[in-house]
Amino acid sequence: MFTSDQINSQESERIAALKRYEILDTPPDANFDRLTRFASKLFNVPIVLISLVDAERIWFKSKYGADVNQIKRHPGFCATTILKDEVHIIQDALVDEMTASDPLVTGDFGLRFYAGAPLKNKEGHNLGSFCLMDKQPGTFTEEQKELLTELAGVAIDHIEMRLMARTANAQQNQLLQIAAHDLKNPLTTIPVRADLIKLKKHDPDMVDKMCDQIKQAGLKMTRTIDELLTTSSMESGKINLYTFKLDFGDIVTQIVESNQALADHKKQKIELKIEQDSQLYADEQRLTEIIDNLISNAIKYSPFGADIEIQVFNRDKKAVLAVKDNGPGLTDEDKSGLFQRFARLSAKPTGGENSSGLGLSIVKQLVEAHQGRVWAESKGKNEGSTFFVELPAIN
Repeated sequence: MFTSDQINSQESERIAALKRYEILDTPPDANFDRLTRFASKLFNVPIVLISLVDAERIWFKSKYGADVNQIKRHPGFCATTILKDEVHIIQDALVDEMTASDPLVTGDFGLRFYAGAPLKNKEGHNLGSFCLMDKQPGTFTEEQKELLTELAGVAIDHIEMRLMARTANAQQNQLLQIAAHDLKNPLTTIPVRADLIKLKKHDPDMVDKMCDQIKQAGLKMTRTIDELLTTSSMESGKINLYTFKLDFGDIVTQIVESNQALADHKKQKIELKIEQDSQLYADEQRLTEIIDNLISNAIKYSPFGADIEIQVFNRDKKAVLAVKDNGPGLTDEDKSGLFQRFARLSAKPTGGENSSGLGLSIVKQLVEAHQGRVWAESKGKNEGSTFFVELPAIN
């Protein structure tokens, strides 16, 4: 038996799940209306409803044969259906002790027969019901139960797809905002530095400094564009790997060298240790993206003057990269969403750098595309963190 606190907690979670779909009080949808029309003909009943059970009301996403948008929630039909894991059937509501006094039964509506299948989402919450009603008593066979359950499954699939489409649109807008934000600053830097070079062309040291800043702005834009293009390719399923035999240690060494200027700017020391010769088959461009993302992140989130340790070694026929920083570490909440797209960590860049929230999700997908795995370890806040990449090595 569940305690009242457990029941209240489950109901709170169910209501929260329902709200996430943002489907309550939305306009009619032909996808749902086709289902209720079809169900009326299939089961030969005059009334078919797709209901969503809110905290204080029952709202109808689709209704066939009834002219009502919502009713108050009270113990009875749809409110009882969401408590079940199977089709809820009342053959004659007038003689059923649970429903005999229900206003829908005793009033002008005159409801007698009811069959409802719960709308169970992928998390296991019953959001509402797909229900059949008649003003005459009726029976319901096992085959009809299976058909109604299938229709309820189709309805919840539509609800899930609606959420997925809305989420995809929101993420697309977020990608555009990231692109605009992350490209604006370096694009502003380049013409300003170019003008300064013209003014200071007789000062070689100043010209060198301005050229380095233009280079860094260009590299920053390239990295942002690469992340966006990689994300787009993954979404469309068009990402391909062109694998060749590579020396893992050589690739890591090159990427450390390319990031050395960023570390020097923050007075950070990168210690690279290649323990063993690691050969593997990999896509060099994609492998570079993986390694560069982890090393640049270590630089980005570590404080000024910090040490960053990078190791390459073999373990159990795997080539392993370990990137250890002495930064702010990872909380339990950070770990739970670490490799998800647009993840926002509790740690913040220490030198005013930007983060798109895409890098680690890209790393995970690229590593897994190489039949490898990536993970992070941290003892907690202010304890630093170590990111590991493990890829199949050539024996």
